[in-house]
Amino acid sequence: MLDIIVKIDQHTADMAWLNGALALARRQQAFLTGLQLVAVQPALMEIPDAISLLAAEEKIAIGRRDWWLELCREAGISGEWEVIRGIQTAALAKRSRLADFVIGELRISDPDAPAGFDEITRALFANAAPMLLIPDICHNGLHTDRIVIAWNGSAEAAQAVKAALPLLTQASAIQVLDGERGGLPGISPPPLPLRAWLQRHGIEAQWVPFPVEHDVGTALLNAAKEFRADLMVMGAWGRSRISELALGGSTRWLLEHATLPLFLAR
Repeated sequence: MLDIIVKIDQHTADMAWLNGALALARRQQAFLTGLQLVAVQPALMEIPDAISLLAAEEKIAIGRRDWWLELCREAGISGEWEVIRGIQTAALAKRSRLADFVIGELRISDPDAPAGFDEITRALFANAAPMLLIPDICHNGLHTDRIVIAWNGSAEAAQAVKAALPLLTQASAIQVLDGERGGLPGISPPPLPLRAWLQRHGIEAQWVPFPVEHDVGTALLNAAKEFRADLMVMGAWGRSRISELALGGSTRWLLEHATLPLFLAR
């Protein structure tokens, strides 16, 4: 049984992506944990009212358990509700490590939420479980019928494909954007046998060369749109996260401009 966590914020009210997560759990016959984090900021803990405010927020969060369990019951799945108080990035990363992946909302429409600095994408860099991020501009729910794989042969891409296997096995159409570069014959390790690996798992995929050298993020998104993809699977932060944030990179660009859900692993 898959174990999936859905990260729910204090004010989560948009049921479109939440219903998509519930439907995905039903298709996968997964156990779905709703997780709300009560953020602790150590620098503010000396303020007299800080502890009481945290306690009040935690009490409200715990009170949402019946709401979540009723959603799970209506969806026909098993689930649980958890509330964790702590530093958000560390708490989310640690709790996620016993999950197969985490589903969360990606705030594309918020100009004050710069990509890579929110707790869910920072947790991914802190050795968290893979993340399935749904842009808040997606209003069609969460579908996984048509999946595009952004493949460059990296460890991150391989981790993403392995983690997404349950989704890939149920997809009706898969396209691999093959951007892996060859190394030095006899010196560099050979390419990973992704094609054979997919076939061993009963997965048929279209293979498309992806020779783009610049504007990789834009090219990936355009290719996904052309394929009419519901989901993109890719490795995240192939370079160091600081380098991506400072210099730009495909992960950062897609976190800022994605128009379809992203399944990311590092």
